[in-house]
Amino acid sequence: MNGLQTPHCQSCGTDRNSSLTKVIKTYSNSAWFLILFGISSKPKEVRFQCSKCGEIFDQLSPQELEHYT
Repeated sequence: MNGLQTPHCQSCGTDRNSSLTKVIKTYSNSAWFLILFGISSKPKEVRFQCSKCGEIFDQLSPQELEHYT
């Protein structure tokens, strides 16, 4: 794979920018506590899933996660 290609679903070709991509966020227990009180919190993990076939094909790197809003 060259540096210009973005990760994508092997079955369908879906990538992060597709309307068929589902974003799955995972939060820590302390983050869920804050969310219950209406306080926003950053997820500890963000993965991208193809909604057509269900394949999880990408996730944010630690550097991307630091700047995720």
